[in-house]
Amino acid sequence: MNWSVFRLLYVHEMRLLVRARRTIVLSVLLPALIMPLMIFTSNYSNDQRAQTLADTTYKFAIVGPLSVRIRGLIEKTREIHSSSPRPFKFTEILTDNPQNALETGDIQFYIRTQTGEDADKFSNSPKERVSGVPLITVVYRGNQDISNNGRGRIIELLELARQRDTELALAEHGFAGDPHQLFIISTTNLATGGQVTGLTVGRFITAILVMLMLTGGSVAALDIIAGEKERGTLETLLTTAAGRTEIVAAKQFAISSIALAITLIQALNFFVYIKLKLINLPEGFNLELSTSMALTLLLLFAPLAITLGSILLMLSAYAKSYKEAHLYFFPVYLLGLLVSLTSLLPGVPLRSAIAIVPIANVSVAAREILVGRPDIPMILLTFLVMVGVASWLMRTARQMLSREDIVLPAHAEPAEFLGGKALFGKRVMRWFALMWAIQFAAAANIPALASLQRQIVFNEIIVLLGASVLMIRIYKLDIRETLSLRGVKPVVWLAIACAIPTANSAAVAVFRVANIFIPVSEELLRSTSESLIPPGMPQWQLFLLLAVLPAVCEEIAFRGILLSGLRHRLRPVTLAIVVGLVFGMFHMTLFRIAPTAVLGVVLTAIAIMTGSIFPGMILHMGNNSWGVWAGLHDFDADTLGPWQSAAMLSVFALSMWVIYRNRVRPGMSDTSSLRATQIRSGPEQNGSGHQRTAN
Repeated sequence: MNWSVFRLLYVHEMRLLVRARRTIVLSVLLPALIMPLMIFTSNYSNDQRAQTLADTTYKFAIVGPLSVRIRGLIEKTREIHSSSPRPFKFTEILTDNPQNALETGDIQFYIRTQTGEDADKFSNSPKERVSGVPLITVVYRGNQDISNNGRGRIIELLELARQRDTELALAEHGFAGDPHQLFIISTTNLATGGQVTGLTVGRFITAILVMLMLTGGSVAALDIIAGEKERGTLETLLTTAAGRTEIVAAKQFAISSIALAITLIQALNFFVYIKLKLINLPEGFNLELSTSMALTLLLLFAPLAITLGSILLMLSAYAKSYKEAHLYFFPVYLLGLLVSLTSLLPGVPLRSAIAIVPIANVSVAAREILVGRPDIPMILLTFLVMVGVASWLMRTARQMLSREDIVLPAHAEPAEFLGGKALFGKRVMRWFALMWAIQFAAAANIPALASLQRQIVFNEIIVLLGASVLMIRIYKLDIRETLSLRGVKPVVWLAIACAIPTANSAAVAVFRVANIFIPVSEELLRSTSESLIPPGMPQWQLFLLLAVLPAVCEEIAFRGILLSGLRHRLRPVTLAIVVGLVFGMFHMTLFRIAPTAVLGVVLTAIAIMTGSIFPGMILHMGNNSWGVWAGLHDFDADTLGPWQSAAMLSVFALSMWVIYRNRVRPGMSDTSSLRATQIRSGPEQNGSGHQRTAN
C-alpha cells in the first residue's frame, strides 16, 4: 500500500464529510447532545407523570354480593392510608354497567366481588385460591396509564384492608399478642448504589452506542460509495493514479473514524455529565465509573466501531444508488440493535459461549464491567474476537470493493432493461428485507396485532403470501417453475413420513447447542410457550394457525420465491444456508433464530434435492403439528433417554440420506423439457439439410 496516497485520500474524504452539514449534525452533534437530552427528558417526564398521577382523583365502582363489606373495609383503611407520603384520592361512582363505564372512561377501574361458591364456578379463578374463599377482582385497562396506576394503588389498599381484617379476626378468637410482632422482615442489599445503577446502564449502553454508530456512520457510509456511484464521481476517482487498495482503505477508515468519534463522544459524555454531575441525575442514579472501567469499555467499543463501519461500507458498496442503500440500511440497523440487546436476557453470563458471538459479547461484557465484576480473561477473549471479526470484515470489504460489478453500476443495466426473471433475481433480497421490516414494525406498533390469531394471519397471509403473489405478478414469473410445483418419487414421501416425528428431536439437539451460546432460562421458555399456545383456544385453530398456515405460506415464500430468486446466483450448499438464515431471521425471538434457521436449511436442502416444494411443506406442517400436540399433552422431548434420542436422530438422518440418494440431478427437469420439445417438434436439421439425432 502507498501510504502517502492513502493519507492524501483519507484527508480528502474527511474534508468532504466535515463540509457536509448533515454529517456533522447526525454524526457529531446529535451523539454529543443525546445523553443529556435523554437524562433531562427522562427526569422531566417522570416528574410530570408522578405529579399527574398524584393529582388525579380515581373513579371506581364496586359490584357483586360482597360490595357492602368491601366498601366498609376500604373506608376504614382509607383514613390510615390518607396520612401516607403518597395519598390515594379516589371516589366511588354508582353505575349499573361498570364494564361500559370503564370503556367510556367514566371510571378508571371497578371491583368485582364474588362469594366462595360463585368463585368456585368461575373458570378464570386464580389457581392459588383455596376452594370456598371469596374472590375480589380488580378490572382495569392496562393500556391506560391512569387506570393501570389506579389498579396498583387500590390493590395496596385492599391488601392493607385484608391484613387489618385478618388481625381483627385473630383478636376476636383470642389470639394472644400483636400479629405484627411474630417476626420482623427486613432486607439487606450487598450491592452498592453504583453497582445497581451500573446494571441498569450496562444493559443499554451497547445498544445506544450501536444505534448511534449505525445512524451516524450511515450518513457517511451511504454517501461515500452509493452516493458517488449515483453521481458518477467514483468512476472518475478510479481513473486516477491512486490504487484500488488505497481508495478502499481511505474510504473504510473514514467511515470507521466517524464511528470511533461517536464512541469517544459518548465516553466524554459519561465523564462530563455523569462523573462530574453537571446535570441533575435521576434519583438513585449513582454510576461508579473509574478510569480503568472507562478505558476497558473504550477498548471493547473500538473494534465494535470498526466492525460496524465495515458493515456499512459493504452495504453502501452493494447498493446501486443512495435510495437503495437506505432500503438495505433499515434491516441491518434492526438486526444490529437486536443483537446488542443480548445483555437484557436473564442468565446470560460472559463466561459462556456468548463471548465468541460478535456484538452480543460486547453487550454482555459492558454490563459486567459496569456492574463491578469484570472477568478479565473473558473480556480479553471478547476483545480478541472483536478484533478478529473487525479485521476479517475490513479484508472482506476491501475484496468486495475490488470487484468491478460492485463498484461500477453499469453491470446491472441489462437486468434493469430486461426486467422479468432477470430483474427478479437481482431484487428478491430487497423484497424480503422489506417484508422483515414490515413484520418487525407492525408487531411493535399496531395494537390490533397483539393477539396470536391476528399476528399470525397478518404475518403469514398478508406479508409472506401477499408479497409472494405480488412478486409473481410484477415480474411475470412462471408459477410452476418458481414455486417448484413438481411431483416426487414415492420413496421420498416414505422418508418424509419417518422424518416428521423425529425432526423434533433434531430441533431439541440444535437448541441445546444454541443454548450454550445464548443461555435461556426455563421461565423465559415457559412464558414463550404459553404465549404461543394461549389457554382456551380450540385445538383445530391451534393446528390451523401454528401448523397448516405457516407450512403453506412460509414454504411458498422461502422455498418457493426466495429459493427461485437466488438459485442461479449461489451454489447449492451456500443457497441452503442463506435461505435457512433468512428463514430464521423472520422468527424474531433471539433464542429461536438458530433452531429455526437449521430447520430452514434442512427444508431448503430437501427442496433443492427433490426439486419440489411439497415434501418440505409436509415436513414443515408435520413438525409444527408435532410441536402443538406435545404442548397440549405436556410432552417434553428432553425427558427422552440418551438411547431414545440417539435412535430418533438416527432415523431422521436416515430419512435425509434416503432423500439425498433419490435426489433430482441438476438440470434434469430442464433436460426433460428439452427432450419433450424435441419429440413434439420432430428431428432437428443441421445447416446441410441432414437430420441431427439428439443424444
